[in-house]
Formats: sequence, structure tokens, C-alpha cells
Amino acid sequence: MKRTFRNGLMLTAVLALAWAPSAWAACTVDSQPVFHGFGGYIASCPDANPVSGYVYLLSSPGTVNSGLQSDLFICREAFAVNGIGLACQPEAGGIGDGNVTVLYDFGIGNPGAVGCPNSAQTGNGATPVAAQVLCNNGASAVLSVGYSEDLLQFVMEYGGPADFTPVHAGFGSGPSLTSVGAGPSPSATNICVNVPAPAVFSDCDSTSAGFGYSCPDAGSRLQFTRGQLYVREAACGSSPDPRILAGWVPTAVQPDLAGDACNIVNTPTVPGMCTFVGTTGRLGANETGGLLGWFQVGGPAASNDKVKIDNAGFAQGKVVVAFSTTNETSIVGFNVYSGANKLNGSLIAARGAGSNPYSFEVGRGALKGGKSVLVEAVKSNGTVERTAPVTLK
Repeated sequence: MKRTFRNGLMLTAVLALAWAPSAWAACTVDSQPVFHGFGGYIASCPDANPVSGYVYLLSSPGTVNSGLQSDLFICREAFAVNGIGLACQPEAGGIGDGNVTVLYDFGIGNPGAVGCPNSAQTGNGATPVAAQVLCNNGASAVLSVGYSEDLLQFVMEYGGPADFTPVHAGFGSGPSLTSVGAGPSPSATNICVNVPAPAVFSDCDSTSAGFGYSCPDAGSRLQFTRGQLYVREAACGSSPDPRILAGWVPTAVQPDLAGDACNIVNTPTVPGMCTFVGTTGRLGANETGGLLGWFQVGGPAASNDKVKIDNAGFAQGKVVVAFSTTNETSIVGFNVYSGANKLNGSLIAARGAGSNPYSFEVGRGALKGGKSVLVEAVKSNGTVERTAPVTLK
């Protein structure tokens, strides 16, 4: 059974996508949007700085995609005009609130689009596309949706929860740093990472708004697996272009079946430059065209890189530790200890630039009788700096 418009927002958004064509792109239909239109959005995605992304056809990401427009379809601010000339949805909120929406059109008014996902404009659930959104802290969200023949577009909400609540970005698909040590030279670091099995929000999920509608059969959901590890240099604290063709180089050692890998990574010697480590995924046989997440390895060591505990105590059966840095030029991550007992599993990734606050919490039982905590800052040269122990209150 076909669905009708849920509310007037969709109709308004469709009208907003009616461009005056300025040039003919590879897509020969007037308009083929990929966007949030039912009031949905992606939450928990830091957007005070530019947020990047990539839209592509699942079956052929290299030939049908958003081209060089890696961040132009992301909306960070309500009613602002995004990089491809469209007015953003109100759900984008304000810059810095962590809410972003997707607004893209493969139609003939967009000369930057590469190919056309559904030139025949037929088949509910046909020719599914993926929209990757990479937040400026390395967290991400990936939504996969099929074509809606009723609405002549790819509706992002159909990949989200059935109640149309926001999809939340997270670090569940990106690599995490598990250890760092000195490399064979002062400008090289030996890093070990773990890459989790990646997550995707799909309209083929039984809990999604699009289940049984835009996805023709739950069995057609493509398997989403780990891809490759990549590295590149970029300005510390930046959000690098997520397309793997934009300067990302595959590492020598790729994740094993458990997602673990260790590589020697060059540490930039130019102040302000850092190394970024990212990972892709695979949808079926195809590698994603962009990264699912990344973390930053600090640049040149700095003597004023410091960490301190601001507050540590108990709250609702948990140990909560708030700490902050005064500089992070060489800090790549943190460990929290109670005596000799390390409380965190994997290394807590540093943002790698500026002065930043952090919060860590763990169940009270993890203390194993301990009464104090300290925070250890791990630097890119393999050395560490520890705070003084702080008694829990």
C-alpha cells in the first residue's frame, strides 16, 4: 500500500528543490533529491566547524555520487543556503547545536553531481543510496535508503527509527586508538587501533520508518562490513575531506577479523599539522566512497601540553571524572587509572588541538576497592604525562 504525504513539510521541501537549471549534469531528470523531509535530522554531530559527507549509489559508488561536493549538501543552520544553493530545513537548528540535515539533489540543476541513482524514477526501494555524514570530531552516521516512487526522491527518514525520532551520530563505525608507542624515528609513531563492525541505519531494518515500504524486502539489505584503514596529513583540529580519493593513503596493515591492526605512522614535523587515521566500510562488495570515522594523531611535541582533573566523584552508582587540557599539540589520547587499575577499555581519543574538556564515567565496581583516580595523557612520541591522584568524593 502506498503512503501519502505525512505533513506539509515534505511538499514545501520539494518545492524548494525546484531549481532553474544552470547546466546539464549526468542526471537527466529534473530533480532527484536525497534529503530529510519529514522533520528528521541527525543529532549529536558537532557542527561548530564544517561537517563533511558523501552521497553515492550503493551498487556503484564510484560512478554515481556527489562528486567534489563533499560538504556542500550538509545543512548546519536552519534556512541558510547550503553549498549547492538550497535553503536548509528548519530541523538543522543553529551552528553548534549538533543538529544537521542532508539536502542534496542529483537533478539537472546540479552540475556537480556524478551520475543519476534512479534515472527511470521507478520502483519503491529500488537503487538504494547511502548518505555518509562525518562530524568534525570524527563521529559519523550512515543512512541507506531506497527510492520512493510515490515521492520521487530518497527520503532519509525512512532509514531512521519508525517513530521518526532523530538518528544520532557516534563513533561506532570509526577506528579507536588502543595503544601508541615510539616508532623507528622521532617522526614516526607505532599506533594500534581497533575497528568495530560498522553500523548503518537502513530502511530495510525492521525498526526503521521505511521498513516494508521503501525497502522491498528485508533480505535485500546489503551486508555492512569493515573496509580499509587510511592515513593522511591535515591541519590539527580540522575536519578533513572524507572522500578516500582526497589524499587518504591505505596503511600497510589492515584490520584483522577482530578489527585490530598496528601500523607505523609518520608524525608531521610542521607545527599545526597532524596525522589522521580513518576507516571505510564495505556495503556488499563495494567499499564506501568516504570514511566512516577518523581520529587524530598529534603533531610535533609541545612542552606545554598539559592535562588536569577538574572534578572526580560518584554519581548514580558510577565514577565520573571530568578532566581538561591546556594544549593538545602532541596528545593523542587519555587513560584513567585507579591505582594500577586502568578503568577505560580503549584509549580515550584526544581532539588534538586547543584546550578541551572531557568526561569519563564507569561503573563503581570497576574501582576494585580503589579510592582515587588519575588521568594519563599519552603523547605521539610514546611518552605519557600523569595528573596527581584525586580522591573520589
